[in-house]
Amino acid sequence: MSYQQQPPYWQAPQQGGYPGQQPPPGQGGAPYHQGQPGQGQQPPYGQQPPYGYSQQPPPGQNPNQPYGHNGPPPPHQQQYPGQGPPGQGPPGQGPPGHYQPPPQGHPQQGAYGQQPQGQAPYGQQPPGPQGQAPYGQQPPGPHGQPPYGQQPSPAPYGQYPPPNNYPPQQYGAPPPQQGQYPPPGQPPQQQPYGGQQQWQQQPAPGYGQPMNPNVPPTPASAGYDQAQKAWVQPVDTSADAEVLRKAMKGMGCDERALIRTLINPKYGNPWTMANLVRDYNSRFMRDLQKDIESETRGDFETTLLALLRGPLENDVCILKKALDRAGTDEDALNDVLLCRSNADIRAITTEYKRILGKELLVDIKDDVDDTLFRLYSMVLSAKRAEETAPIIPAEIDHKAAEVQRATEGVIGANAVSVAQVFTTSSDAQLRAISQAYQQKYHRSLEKVIEKEFRGDMEDALLRMLYHATNRAECDAARLNAPLKKTVRKDRLFINRLVSLYWDQGRLHQAKEAYRHKFGASLGGDIKITLDGDYRQVALALSGDK
Repeated sequence: MSYQQQPPYWQAPQQGGYPGQQPPPGQGGAPYHQGQPGQGQQPPYGQQPPYGYSQQPPPGQNPNQPYGHNGPPPPHQQQYPGQGPPGQGPPGQGPPGHYQPPPQGHPQQGAYGQQPQGQAPYGQQPPGPQGQAPYGQQPPGPHGQPPYGQQPSPAPYGQYPPPNNYPPQQYGAPPPQQGQYPPPGQPPQQQPYGGQQQWQQQPAPGYGQPMNPNVPPTPASAGYDQAQKAWVQPVDTSADAEVLRKAMKGMGCDERALIRTLINPKYGNPWTMANLVRDYNSRFMRDLQKDIESETRGDFETTLLALLRGPLENDVCILKKALDRAGTDEDALNDVLLCRSNADIRAITTEYKRILGKELLVDIKDDVDDTLFRLYSMVLSAKRAEETAPIIPAEIDHKAAEVQRATEGVIGANAVSVAQVFTTSSDAQLRAISQAYQQKYHRSLEKVIEKEFRGDMEDALLRMLYHATNRAECDAARLNAPLKKTVRKDRLFINRLVSLYWDQGRLHQAKEAYRHKFGASLGGDIKITLDGDYRQVALALSGDK
């Protein structure tokens, strides 16, 4: 990742610039601390919403009940506006086995490269009655969208999101792509570091302290909370259980039947997959996972087992293998533990102890060096800022200065101080810190991390930064790397692909970013690189049958 040169943070950005660059506030554009998109709208390329979706609850339910307090969970899938996943009916009617729309206030994730819609840009008059534009202004686009190239106006600094809306993301919002991708191999342009709206008067809270106890928690991912079961529609598994038994009964195994049955939209929810496994076991008095182990081999077997376990149990399995082997697999640890919501982290540590009877942090301490252990201990404390928290410019400026003092400002980087900033910041805050660092010190934070750190700590910090600044491209790179290594890392690829499978919206964005970044489709590379039943199941998971 690289960042284009910015004017000093106390100056307003110059007009003009590269094609597609947003004009300054008051001239048809919006500063980068723009608000997040409205309900049912799409975030710009690279922006990460929380693991939740903004959908309305069933009648009679409290729309403001946050997940994580016995509230209902979000659906695991996301789609283009007005379009459902395979097998889904008209909008508002989910297929069997999917969540009913839960009460959430988090942005729905859109297609890679799309920009949000919202209000008129800062400095412009609001539209007149019936959507009529004020005198001298462009009329609004169809369906309430702003005119081409315009972005919604930001909320005032430090404000919390209004009811049934999304948090204003004043700092750290990635720039809009206006429906186009930048040239291959180049990252999206960074927007200027914040507007100067009296941010100097705001105190910076300490690291890890909640800025407001009323900030709703980021919901857990699908499959990470038992309360989500209440939102799963029942499905009839009897016919599919029979198909699975028939596919593995007698001589040989019908691998294609296993793929068709297990990778089916009705089982695209972790809880409906769990229902299928339970019903198979009770119907035939057998163990589906053991039958799969008996009838399949190699990477095909590994993929099916990862799918049957569901995301939470598979995370525990990944951690166990990463810590049990000779030499810790830090890539696997990072995949499971970094860039997760507090709700996910709490679920993972609880499930690890339930299954293995041990504390995850104790096992990690025995396998990694002291500095890396300090980073993981911060992660497992689950004190990260929630994605719904507002971006306070004074805090962003303070954290950027702290990172500079701990890296370039001292001989011998202070890894613990940098890890503290990274692990307690939300993705939006970390994006803002990266932009502030570039603006204040005229250097890319990514390059500073690469210069000041080595080995596993460098990998972990870069992973968190890359995920925050461009999640879709980060996911694409994580899929590409194990496929293209001299010695292919199939288990790493399988776990990453299966993890994305449970979040179809995120998977779709990763595939779009993959094509843009590497000039080839994920499905095309799977066909070239893999073979046999392993190739077929990977294509089915990626949606490239």
